[in-house]
Amino acid sequence: MSENIRTKAGENYLTEHEEKILFNHLSRLKDRQAERDFVLLKVMRLLGLRRVETVRLNVEDMFRKEKLVVHERIAAKGGIGELDIPVELSKLMTRFFFLKRQWREDMSPDAPLFVSRNGDRLAPRTVNDLVAKWSREAGVRITPHGFRHTKGRRIMDDVRHLAPEQAAKKLNFANRQLRHKTMNATMIYTAPTKEEMALVAGI
Repeated sequence: MSENIRTKAGENYLTEHEEKILFNHLSRLKDRQAERDFVLLKVMRLLGLRRVETVRLNVEDMFRKEKLVVHERIAAKGGIGELDIPVELSKLMTRFFFLKRQWREDMSPDAPLFVSRNGDRLAPRTVNDLVAKWSREAGVRITPHGFRHTKGRRIMDDVRHLAPEQAAKKLNFANRQLRHKTMNATMIYTAPTKEEMALVAGI
């Protein structure tokens, strides 16, 4: 899928329904690539990492960790910071490391977290290809950067888990999670959603 399709944050993200479709499709597949890519896409979605940041991850960055420290080796555009690893992702990583041992992949601390069948670090272009493959099979439209946009949109739009005083700070939460240098960069997530625009289409 071309990177110029739905690149805007107001369009290039997964609705909750689309997200379920994509990950349900992947979860039904038990081959090695699907297992790897399920975790890779969950990392991008739940942590809001950029494509290049995801492929820069090493084993030590996620192994038995409660926080991901996004330092200079990982960060793109200078976006350093610490991100809490949610319980869902922590459980996925435990299983993924078990699989990596079964696959006899390098588990050294400085070894790449996501590798090809040859054991090489995945290239950003490979992430483009795998996102295109799985989204096409699942019947949804998304680019790699769209998983980051999805994280931003969920923080802004899904306040079910926030107290009223916390919901008032959701723009700050999105800014911190996505490690934007300015609040202006985060303001894109205040744009109307696809669902909201559909409501006014007939007016």
